[in-house]
Amino acid sequence: MERISKAPSDCSKEELDTFERLVIAGGEVSPEGLRQRIQRAEKLIFIYDGECVAIGAIKKPNAGYKAGVFKKSKVTEQREYKHELGWLYVSSAARGKGYGRALMEAIKELLAETPCFATTREDNEPMHYLFSQFGFSRLGQPYKSQNGDYLLTLYARS
Repeated sequence: MERISKAPSDCSKEELDTFERLVIAGGEVSPEGLRQRIQRAEKLIFIYDGECVAIGAIKKPNAGYKAGVFKKSKVTEQREYKHELGWLYVSSAARGKGYGRALMEAIKELLAETPCFATTREDNEPMHYLFSQFGFSRLGQPYKSQNGDYLLTLYARS
C-alpha cells in the first residue's frame, strides 16, 4: 500500500481525473464544478494498492459554507476550523481492508493537531467509527443533504 498526498497543483491530469472519478463514484457530491472545487483543496490524498483504492482531501472551506454546515447542524459555536476533511472515499471493492484507516492516518499526519471538521452520511457507520477512533466528536443534529435523500452528520476535532 502506498499513501501519497500532494497539492492539487502538483497532481497530474491523470491523478486529478482519478480523484474526480472516485469522488463521483461516492455518489454524495454534485459533479457540477467538482474539478474546480478539487483544485481549491489544500491537499489530496491517494491510497494505492496496485490502483487507487481510496481518496480524501483536506479542504479550505469558505466562511459562508462553513457557517451553513454548522447552522444546519444546529451547532451555535464555530471554532476556528480552518480545514474540512472531504471526499473521503474507499472504492467498494476495497472496503473492509484497512484503507479507510490508512486514509485517516495520512490526514492525521498532515493536520497534526489542527482543528478540523467533516460531514458524513448518517448511515455511514464505518466512517462514524473511524472518526471516533481519530478523535472526532459528533456535533449537533443530522440534517438533510442537498445532493440526495439522506441525512448528514457533522463531526469535528478540536
